[in-house]
Amino acid sequence: MKRLKPTVGPSTRRVLLISVAAVICTGCRGAKTPVGHIDIAEETLRDNPLLAMSPAQVNELLVHKLSQARFELLSAPARGGAPPIGLRLEIAFTREAQKEGRDGTFAEVGALLTIRRKENGGSASYEVVGIGESPVLSEDAPSRRSAMRSALASALDQVSSSAHLQLAALEKSDSALVKELSAKDPRVREFAIRVLSARKNPAVEPALLDKLQSSDPSGVRRAIGALVELKNAGAVPYLIDLAKGKDPSFVREIIFALGEIGGEEAEAYLYTVAEGHDQPAVRAAAKKALEELRARSPSRGGRADSNAKRQSTGGSP
Repeated sequence: MKRLKPTVGPSTRRVLLISVAAVICTGCRGAKTPVGHIDIAEETLRDNPLLAMSPAQVNELLVHKLSQARFELLSAPARGGAPPIGLRLEIAFTREAQKEGRDGTFAEVGALLTIRRKENGGSASYEVVGIGESPVLSEDAPSRRSAMRSALASALDQVSSSAHLQLAALEKSDSALVKELSAKDPRVREFAIRVLSARKNPAVEPALLDKLQSSDPSGVRRAIGALVELKNAGAVPYLIDLAKGKDPSFVREIIFALGEIGGEEAEAYLYTVAEGHDQPAVRAAAKKALEELRARSPSRGGRADSNAKRQSTGGSP
C-alpha cells in the first residue's frame, strides 16, 4: 500500500510559526528579572569633563543595557512572583591611557554594579565589575568624549550580562555548577566558583588553587578568602608557596589565612616566620596568628616548636 505524506499548506505553516514564536516570546518575558530600583553613585560623575554625563543620563543608558540582558525595571511595586532586586552602579574610574604594544590612546571606564536581593528572610549583596575601553581617534574634546562614552557603554554591557550570569548561578544546583567549572566562558566559570565557594562545596577547591596563580590581585584575594572558608589543610602548601617573594603586606594576609585554616603544616610555618622573618611587622603578624591558632586547639600547643626544626618550608617566606 502506498503511504501518503502529510501535507502542510502555507497558511498552516504560518500558524505554526506564529505559535512557536509566541511560546518563545512568552518564555523570554517570564525569564526577565524584575528590578525595583537603581541607584547611581555620583562621585565620579560630578564635574567629569571626560565623560560629561549626568547621573540621569548614565541611569538611562544602564536601564537600556539591562533590558538587553533580561532585566526589567518595574514602574510600580511587583505583585506576586519573584521579589525585585535593587542595583547600585558606581563608576570606579574614567581615564585615558596608553596600552603596551598598541598605538594611540584609549579611553577606559571601570564600573562596579552591586546587586541586592532578598534571601532566606534576609538580604544578600553581590558585586560584578566591568572595564570598557575605546580608542581615542583625535585629541579634540568631542572625540575624546565620544571615546569615553563608548567605553562606558562597553563597561555597562559587561556588568549587565555579568549580573544576569551571577543571578542565574545562584539558582543552579551544585552538580550543575561543578560542570560549569570547566565551561569555555570564563565568566560562567567565575560565577560557578563564587557560588560553590559560598556553599562551601569542596569540589571547588582545585579551581580556587588555580586562581591563586592569577594576575588579578582581587581574584587572588577572593580565592584565598574562599579557601579559608573551606578550611582544608590541603591548601596550606599552595598558600605558603604563594607568599614567597611577595611584599610584606600581602605576606601578612596569607599568614592570617593560614592561621584560620590551621593544621600542623600551617602551625609550623607560622612558628618559623614568627621566629625568623626579617620584617618585624611580618613576625608580629605570624606570632599573633600562631597564638590564635593555638588558642583554638590548645592540645596542639608546642608541637610546632619541635616540628618546625625538622620541617622545611622550601625557602624564606
